[in-house]
Amino acid sequence: MAGLSVGQKVPYFELPDQLDYPWSISGQLETGPVVLVFYRGDWDPYCNGQLASYARNYREFERRGAQVAGISVDPPRNNARMVGKLLLPFPLLSDPEGELARRYGLWDAEEGVAVPAVVVVDQSGEVRYLYKGNDPADRPEDGEVFAALKGLGRGIERITGGPEFRVTAARARETSVRPDRPAMGLEHLLPCYYGVLSTTALLKERFGGWGRSGRKAHREVDGHQGLARRYANALQQTVELQRQEG
Repeated sequence: MAGLSVGQKVPYFELPDQLDYPWSISGQLETGPVVLVFYRGDWDPYCNGQLASYARNYREFERRGAQVAGISVDPPRNNARMVGKLLLPFPLLSDPEGELARRYGLWDAEEGVAVPAVVVVDQSGEVRYLYKGNDPADRPEDGEVFAALKGLGRGIERITGGPEFRVTAARARETSVRPDRPAMGLEHLLPCYYGVLSTTALLKERFGGWGRSGRKAHREVDGHQGLARRYANALQQTVELQRQEG
């Protein structure tokens, strides 16, 4: 499949969640729109930040009647740890060999993982919004995703036909192509983002003397800084929630 585009119907699938339970998109669409978050893995700081941001703002998804699911090549055991670490109120699904990402045109062959992407699917199974990142730090604004859900509503719709693609929990455990990289602990994520914010602040000062090209670079870095600040705030909230629960 060449890849998804807005207005196209998504291929239905069934993948195991972090508890080994099957998660079917057709079943979820019967009660509301779905937001699919393709991410690189539990070792990527931007993936951790993005998922934490969605978790801490999950009421915004609920208000719009939407359900969220993250998808990566990570096996269920890694996903279970990720859900616990970030206190995610939504499931993480295993696409162990990246077959779903390939079918959706969201596969990074060089890295061997999904590209960072967000797909909003309405109840009829039609893609209403698609954001495909150009690099690991290229993620959509949270507000942009919320806006894409406007007017999709929540209802009851009968979905017929089984999944075109299915992965069992056993297969997800045994065939994951997850890169051999250590997962990032919560204690490492905030220092990582503080480093990003410090570096981007220095770059903005440097670009100030570059004239027109500097102004363009300044705007680009300013947007990245806003993303890093948003993710850092979500992770700080997560740390505080973990302390309260611990």
